[in-house]
Amino acid sequence: MKNWRFRLLPVYLILLLLSHLVRSRSSPEAPLTNGKQAAMLPAVSGERFIEQKIKFAYREFSPSAKDLLPVLILLHGSPMGSESFDDLAPALAKNFRIIVPDLPGFGASSAYIPDYSIRAHAKYVLQLMAHLKISQAHLVAYSMGGGVALNMAELAPEKIASLIMLSAIGVQELELRGDYHLNHAVHGVQLGLFWLLQEAFPHFGKMDRFMLNLRYARNFYDTDQRPLRAYLQKYEEPMLILHGTRDELVPFAVAAEHHRLVPQSELKTYASGHGLAFVRWQWLAPDIESFINKVETNQATTRVAAAPERLAAATLPFDQKQTPMGEGLGLVPIRKPVN
Repeated sequence: MKNWRFRLLPVYLILLLLSHLVRSRSSPEAPLTNGKQAAMLPAVSGERFIEQKIKFAYREFSPSAKDLLPVLILLHGSPMGSESFDDLAPALAKNFRIIVPDLPGFGASSAYIPDYSIRAHAKYVLQLMAHLKISQAHLVAYSMGGGVALNMAELAPEKIASLIMLSAIGVQELELRGDYHLNHAVHGVQLGLFWLLQEAFPHFGKMDRFMLNLRYARNFYDTDQRPLRAYLQKYEEPMLILHGTRDELVPFAVAAEHHRLVPQSELKTYASGHGLAFVRWQWLAPDIESFINKVETNQATTRVAAAPERLAAATLPFDQKQTPMGEGLGLVPIRKPVN
């Protein structure tokens, strides 16, 4: 038995070496297909821009007279890329200019970057806006993209016309175990396991292109959600929160807490899980369009015009025992039948 194991070791080492050679000659990035374009932008490391350049891929959907239309930027979650919006983006493009990026580390954008956090992603999207000469945009933020959107609103509030939080993450207290340090340790273990799978297993590039990979793990490990509560508390512009009552990854309690913290926000709920963005996109498109039109015609509520009782509720401390449906906050869940 011992001799058999010793014979397998050189076979494993040869396969691992060949795997790394194959990986070095291939890119984990998807090609620029389906109308994708790319901008070369300075890389982000922490709070700094560095000399390294990264490829930032994106798609654009719009009618011909796009210069006269409101701009919507659709921010995907993790580990999916812009393909999350393959149905929703064209549906919204009938009346808006739609920009759908592959956030760096995902899709056709650069796979290897210094910082995969939601903060870094926010800086990349703001750079893309400058590159495309977009002075202001509405953000539709799905899942992890919610953290990107909140960071953008904190970094450059004048560039954000409104936020649409779609099954979006936010406050740290309702993420995983609720504690940053405990969550960070869990994400560290996950990162280590993915590193072993990608670097110590001869997969010949398959794991590099698999959806759940090292870059996905880095996105969670590099991200700090602790500041997001403060960003929500000071956000001034209109906000629409869209969330599934059956969301298995971002609990509905997250949406209820965001609705409380942002007193000018509107909340609409759906009988759906976390795949709301691409499984039930037909429900979302009219609700998003209606909200954007309200914002564009100055009919949407801002924080300064929020109801006094909502403003008062927003100042209360976080209560872990609050009901998932947000009773007492004036929420009326909109339940749509599942087809």
